[in-house]
Amino acid sequence: MVNLALKELTHKKGKLLLVVLGMMFGIFLVQFCAAMWNGTLTKASEVIDKFGFEVWIREKDSDVFLEGSILDQAIFEEVEKIDNIKDIEQLIYIGSLVESEVYTMSCMLIGFDINSNNVQPWDIIEGKVEDLSQDNAIILDRSFKDFFEDIEVGDTLIVGAVEMEIVGFCKNARFMANPYVWASLETARKTIPWAGEWCSTIGIKLENGYKIDEFKEDIDKIEKTNEIDEVEVLSTEELRQNAYSFIVNEGGMGGSIYILVIIGFLVAMIIITVSMYQTIQEKIPEFGTLKAIGASKGFINKIDAAIVFKG
Repeated sequence: MVNLALKELTHKKGKLLLVVLGMMFGIFLVQFCAAMWNGTLTKASEVIDKFGFEVWIREKDSDVFLEGSILDQAIFEEVEKIDNIKDIEQLIYIGSLVESEVYTMSCMLIGFDINSNNVQPWDIIEGKVEDLSQDNAIILDRSFKDFFEDIEVGDTLIVGAVEMEIVGFCKNARFMANPYVWASLETARKTIPWAGEWCSTIGIKLENGYKIDEFKEDIDKIEKTNEIDEVEVLSTEELRQNAYSFIVNEGGMGGSIYILVIIGFLVAMIIITVSMYQTIQEKIPEFGTLKAIGASKGFINKIDAAIVFKG
């Protein structure tokens, strides 16, 4: 049985090489697509994970992650009065356009309190956060340099129809194909001037022992007294799952990668199955001979296994 398997290994090296390469390609495709799937979802929740808030508030019935939500300043001021809040901050997270005289591309604009202990551009390589205190100042992800030739600190670009000055660069701050533009809250608000003193979400850290359910009850109380409009309160885990759902079901990216994972798995299985079938088919005359001289079915099955898994 072992000799038969070894003979099969050494007799048709070309076939063996093609089968091994096919199986390796199928397995690689599955692993590569699975890594892309995981990376897509990780990127989707990057902002949530890096800023470390426990609770998020956004506009009622908003289903586009942190985008598509506009909260008035009055909401922030009323929520800030709730006891047992350790830290509370406004955040703007919105899609926008960056334009020069020759090129236009989409981006994600992040507006934040530059004195924040939680929200900061990560991996700054030029400039500093304090420079964002200047009027219309922005920090860009360095990938912008791949699209806008020779841009440097001190140059200007149009962001959301507002001319802004580059005061720094950071790296690895992007969502898929959309790099981040960082600005102060005041600067980011200028891209939607009609909304006034607005933000797209509010991030909150709670005091120890103060549960999110208790916080939601406190929010309900001030909603019922008409002190604020209805809002949606989400835990970090709920918002993370919301981001995943948006990417998979609305964005389509995650779903496409998921399909590629399935295709890669099927390709690998087809290659393995065809290889096993052809190998066994070639040995049918030998199996017939063994059967004719009295070999048991169990013995032949053992030979089949040896040919398939060793040959």
